[in-house]
Amino acid sequence: MALERILGKLKYDSSVTGFALLTNNGQPFLSFSLPEELLPQIHGALKIHASSLKLVNVMTKRGTLILARVDPNWILAVDFSEESLGSALQKAKTVVDMLEQIGLPPPPSNIEAELGPETMVELPETVATEIETMRSDLAAESVTAAVSEAGPVVVRHGCVVHRGPRYMDAVTIGSPLNQLLKGKPAKFAIDVLLLANEKRTVFKISEALGKPVEQVIDVVTWCVSERILTVECPEEQESGVATIVEYPFFEGDLKKVKKEQQAVLMLCDGKHTVKDIAAELGIPYFKALQSIVPYRGKTVRFVGKDRIIE
Repeated sequence: MALERILGKLKYDSSVTGFALLTNNGQPFLSFSLPEELLPQIHGALKIHASSLKLVNVMTKRGTLILARVDPNWILAVDFSEESLGSALQKAKTVVDMLEQIGLPPPPSNIEAELGPETMVELPETVATEIETMRSDLAAESVTAAVSEAGPVVVRHGCVVHRGPRYMDAVTIGSPLNQLLKGKPAKFAIDVLLLANEKRTVFKISEALGKPVEQVIDVVTWCVSERILTVECPEEQESGVATIVEYPFFEGDLKKVKKEQQAVLMLCDGKHTVKDIAAELGIPYFKALQSIVPYRGKTVRFVGKDRIIE
């Protein structure tokens, strides 16, 4: 089960105000709306329970904060509002159990934060050794991910999105670059970064977020210019640029879907893109996507094809 699907159990839980995967020193790595004012309490709790942390609750002004050990490298922090302690503990434990099944890689070495001696939690010796051995590999990855100097990159739907040299700085809560991203008109810029897993295309990210692909292209383009992300795009061909475009294909029974969704799903024939369908029906792109997403992975599958853009 994919990491984002597991964390989605928290992201779409109305009782959860925010959550994050933390390193052993309390530094958020993957964070969804976790209030920054909770970090001092998190650091304090980790300092107290560093060697024995399994499942700890911390009462806050906002509600209940649960800290749960996932593995020797990672800690899950979940902030609940208006949720009983028993229910909050059970929900956090359920997600931890699912995370244990997929296994998480160790954190990159450059996510270690300068938190100061009063809040820094000492890393276990085995983890510290493992992190140290990653430094040379991470340096090599940064060189590989560097932005090409051949000229500006044109981001298109089919470009695969990779993490760039400044990625870790961008997703680190409180960093100047992170604050700059939060101030962007597209408030979902951080979500775009978190979905960049070296495999997803721009289209896949827009689909996962339910955002117009043009808006995601704008975010990715800006992030590429700031060396936060890099992209791997289809090469130019003689007749134009080939880009991978995905076409929805509905294989279910139209009689069993909502009446207002039938017109959209009828055009999911493997020949029309979501943008094509929206244009043909004269409806917003997002409305067309909303009619398709509930059936994705069930009766709707996406077929990837090369499209030549002149």
